[in-house]
Amino acid sequence: MIQGFADLKRTTEYFSRHDDIPARKIPWFMVSPIALGTHLGEMTEADSSLYRHSLSYALNHGINFIDTALNYRGMRSERDIGRVLTEMINGSRLKREEVIISTKAGLIPGDIDAKLVPADYLKEVLLHNDIITESDLNIVGHMKHVLEPGYYRFAMNESRKHLNLNTIDIYYIHNPEVSMKVLGPHSFYEKLIHLFACLEEAVNQGMIRFYGLATWGAFLVTPDNPSYISLEKCIRIAERAGGKDHHFKFIQFPFNENKREAARCKNQMVSGIHLTTLEAADELGIHATTSAPFDLGNLINQREASVLLNEVIETEGILSTMAGMKHVENVIANLDSITMYREEVKNVDRYF
Repeated sequence: MIQGFADLKRTTEYFSRHDDIPARKIPWFMVSPIALGTHLGEMTEADSSLYRHSLSYALNHGINFIDTALNYRGMRSERDIGRVLTEMINGSRLKREEVIISTKAGLIPGDIDAKLVPADYLKEVLLHNDIITESDLNIVGHMKHVLEPGYYRFAMNESRKHLNLNTIDIYYIHNPEVSMKVLGPHSFYEKLIHLFACLEEAVNQGMIRFYGLATWGAFLVTPDNPSYISLEKCIRIAERAGGKDHHFKFIQFPFNENKREAARCKNQMVSGIHLTTLEAADELGIHATTSAPFDLGNLINQREASVLLNEVIETEGILSTMAGMKHVENVIANLDSITMYREEVKNVDRYF
């Protein structure tokens, strides 16, 4: 496996070669304001080839943040990223310390290469090998979610193998609100204590560097909603698991013209004060990354993509936004759009 993880020295050097990109600086590394997302697409070699070309182009031209998940495209997305990283790093076209990789687990995945749909993967891999039990499953509609630490230890190692990385920079619990809906707040937060302790142990073992929650609605809804998750409670749990120097440092949620709740809705309570999710994250020392800048394509025909993307990037408190870029043309267009306001946000410092 490739050793190392993103660091401030090497990412700073990376952006010295790509000084037209308005990179953001946090204590551990510098990061591009957009990340290449790998969620959408078919589970085919044709789409994998497109993604690999986009990944290579992006990493060569100023995007040093890649976002994925174990379940994306039947595990193909992680494997495609691993192939590109291995080729570029072994070929001395990229240093491991220059790139930030985030991935996720929590939803039951399938494995297209093993010809296993999620139901079969659950039965033949997870249940058969006693990685989880039926009682560990929290089911809402077609989504099956787990919070058991044993599953995450297994999933983390699978992702590390796919990515060919010894250390994953950011490891998210994927769509935890599914389990929240089933368990309710008391049981959910109790289980989160054990899971955060597992993730802190993974940090200590060098498997991951930071962890967080990648959500869809949990940070956008009001506290009376069954999907709601309190960021302050998560921080207190992280402090129980890892002390004041805990590694729960990132959250992810949708943010676009149609979904601006994170900047408008004061649905989070911190020290008795009502704050928006972005304000609460800032107050609690959490970095906010966002997804779906084009609202899963619904906004593309309404306004120019460059305008939509810049409105997200310019929102105070957003570190980086995940944009799906299966085609090199999308990478080029998005890079062109973010350089338009370079002088305004170049090297913005956000220290916590």
